[in-house]
Amino acid sequence: MAEAKVSLEVCESEFERFAEAMGLEFDPTTMGEDDKKSLSAAKDRLFKAMQAGSLVIDESGRAVFTPQMGDKSPITFNEPMGSSLMAMDQKKKDHDVAKMFAFMADSTKQPPSRFAAMANRDLKVCQSITMLFLG
Repeated sequence: MAEAKVSLEVCESEFERFAEAMGLEFDPTTMGEDDKKSLSAAKDRLFKAMQAGSLVIDESGRAVFTPQMGDKSPITFNEPMGSSLMAMDQKKKDHDVAKMFAFMADSTKQPPSRFAAMANRDLKVCQSITMLFLG
């Protein structure tokens, strides 16, 4: 594994800045064990991406991810709007992946096909960011 470009302390600080800018609240005292585990797993994945330099938090507090495989153009995760949730409603019941891709597409202004063509290692980072908004 390559040497980390960003320290864990900086990752934590940047994550907090992202959460504040996006209106996300993570209060462990009100979370169940499953939610705590999900948050921890998401943070671990995001911190690894930050340490590798593929995920940064921009000056506006938005997460900007540069995939490592395939299309390497950066993807900016904006604070989701109601339209992001409505995009999920357009998909069939039990089509959970399609719903997630629709949500990600709306909040990043990317086509859903961008995520469908993404390597799993990159997709997991995008899904981790998305789950923070949906949790």
